[in-house]
Amino acid sequence: MNKIKILLPLMAIFLTAPALADAPSSYFGGGYKLANVKVGDHHVNVDGVMFEGGSQYQWGTIKGGATTLKGEGSEYDNYSFSIEKTVPIMQSDFFIAPDIGINYSRYNDGKIKESDIGPMAGASLGYNINKNFQIVTSYHYSFGMNSTDHRINESSASLSINYRFN
Repeated sequence: MNKIKILLPLMAIFLTAPALADAPSSYFGGGYKLANVKVGDHHVNVDGVMFEGGSQYQWGTIKGGATTLKGEGSEYDNYSFSIEKTVPIMQSDFFIAPDIGINYSRYNDGKIKESDIGPMAGASLGYNINKNFQIVTSYHYSFGMNSTDHRINESSASLSINYRFN
């Protein structure tokens, strides 16, 4: 189980690794994430550190992310893969980026232990500090599609700083 906990975040972050070599701009970053997780009829607020990486092309960005969030006696793991389209705001260094993708999540509070996969959607608002650094705030919603009564739905907000390699 410990190998899986190490392997899955690495896979989610570097899922786009073959594209990183040819990408006009690749980035890696980390930050803070706060989420409201609903498992069946049970709600819990969790927070923690998030990591993300991606490749920016002219047509959009391919990105992956991984988080392990804790709170109220619960542990929530989240791995995502998405495509976003960055749109600059006028002639400034600010941008918005709507995105869609797929989300895999695991939840455990000692009573309920569940995993789920499903679609996600969201948007980001960011600022390019300079050529290499950007600060990004995001909102995402994902919902599970498993066939049990314990589907995992997540509503989350995050704040991160990213470093561009090229």
